[in-house]
Amino acid sequence: MFDFVIRRLLALMPVLFVVLVIVFSLVRFIPGDPAVTLLGPGATESQVAALRAQLNLDAPLLQQFLEYLTGLIQGDMGRSLKSGKPVADEILARLPATLEISVFAVLIAIVVGIPIGILSATRPNSGFDHLVRVVSLVGVSIPAFLLALLLQLIFATWLGLLPVSGRMSAYLFVEPVTGFALIDAWLSGESGAIRSVLVHLVLPTSVLAAFLAATLGRFVRTTMLEVMTEDYIRTARAKGLTWSTVVYGHALRNSLLPAITVVGLKFAEMLGGAILTETIFAWPGIGRFMFEAIRNRDYPVIQGTTLVFALLFMLTSVVVDIIHAMLDPRVRGKMR
Repeated sequence: MFDFVIRRLLALMPVLFVVLVIVFSLVRFIPGDPAVTLLGPGATESQVAALRAQLNLDAPLLQQFLEYLTGLIQGDMGRSLKSGKPVADEILARLPATLEISVFAVLIAIVVGIPIGILSATRPNSGFDHLVRVVSLVGVSIPAFLLALLLQLIFATWLGLLPVSGRMSAYLFVEPVTGFALIDAWLSGESGAIRSVLVHLVLPTSVLAAFLAATLGRFVRTTMLEVMTEDYIRTARAKGLTWSTVVYGHALRNSLLPAITVVGLKFAEMLGGAILTETIFAWPGIGRFMFEAIRNRDYPVIQGTTLVFALLFMLTSVVVDIIHAMLDPRVRGKMR
């Protein structure tokens, strides 16, 4: 197992390098000049040229890439063209916000999606099964930004039950110890702050969880129906085991193994796909930070955030493989 983990981690290096080369090249094709964006349309050509020289934007691309790669090896992702702050510090400050809504969204999706998939599989072609399939189809089809706007309109504007954006009420302040709003609110001991954080989490996490819950429900239903036709299930029922024992003790256990892979990969996609959700809900995470960087042509930030997203995706994939191997002896044997 240890050798497998080491091999997988070493295999990430060339992949990250390819991602870095592609991103470094593509961001240079974004229309517009970062120097003009920073100085404004009224800047003179001499001012633009001076700023480009200051930011090293007038150097050859190969030289820029080698300098960036050298700094990256040393742990330096460069400085933001807009704020002038180190990109690594900016990302670390916003990473907890993205992880917070992603983790909560995954938990909600698991709590909702798996039971629905089980109930649907144990009642095939029933009214409940047809309803679940319709709702799941809507959940995987509706765009995240449209769902976010609909939820804001209904629950924030019309009903006034939930806040429209942000992580906490503007009238409250909590010392940022960990960067995770809920943990910091809990450490502060302020019950009002905890309630405010939880209320602000509802809408963005619901948007992110909707797609995963629908996908997980459909996947668990399909795998459960396949498992229920296996010989060992018929043998278990022939032995006189109760229906609940057969479903939850045998069928569910084998159905959840591939579901773990789905949850892991979707979680990794969620980290990178939260850009629109964070932007719509004004959530101060990496996704919104990346969106603003693209709008401002902030090359170092775009490169840094993309690299972090790619790294998180690949690390999540490795973790999923490890968990799968721990639960399935067949997979564990192939890793030796």
